[in-house]
Amino acid sequence: MGNFSEKILGALGWKVGPFTPKEDKYILIVAPHTSWMDFAIGKLAFNTKGIPAVFFIKKEFFVFPLGLLLKKLGGMPIDRKHASSVVEHTASIVEKSRRIAVIITPEGTRKRNPDWKKGFYYLAKRTGIPVYAGKIDYGKKSCDILPGPVDTSKPFVQVMQELEARYQGTRGRHPENFNFYHGPEDRTRFPASGRSSCGE
Repeated sequence: MGNFSEKILGALGWKVGPFTPKEDKYILIVAPHTSWMDFAIGKLAFNTKGIPAVFFIKKEFFVFPLGLLLKKLGGMPIDRKHASSVVEHTASIVEKSRRIAVIITPEGTRKRNPDWKKGFYYLAKRTGIPVYAGKIDYGKKSCDILPGPVDTSKPFVQVMQELEARYQGTRGRHPENFNFYHGPEDRTRFPASGRSSCGE
């Protein structure tokens, strides 16, 4: 499966970075998320690593027959109205698994989103597993897991400041929709009317 996925990506002009986290269990946040193609490219890239992975998709997509395919690929239905139960459910899966990566797109939508979701942060706190930053860069046609885990012992706003630096210059398929975190906790650091240089 890994070699086949690598050949498909190569035919499309994409490459996958060499770094793979050394931990058996970790959270991988992926950005930018501005197109449905992100899933296809990202899934192929992850197949090249040969690591079991689960990822969140809105529960509305889990209808027959698409739902069967999504579950087979590692999809987990998410009800955004019950975020705390999603964290607990995912934590139980992590605890039962010997080797797993939980893939999360904190933007939560392909549209421009002023507030990134905190689920990855709460899940890291709940499980104690590290968080890594993955990026799908349409400018370089490259998928990468960036070295070194994100320090989730810090307050959330500081975590997002670190991530902003890590994603600097990354380009989404629709760059105008890659809006870095502008959360309510720090409107002066991330002004709501401002525009990040990430992906632009």
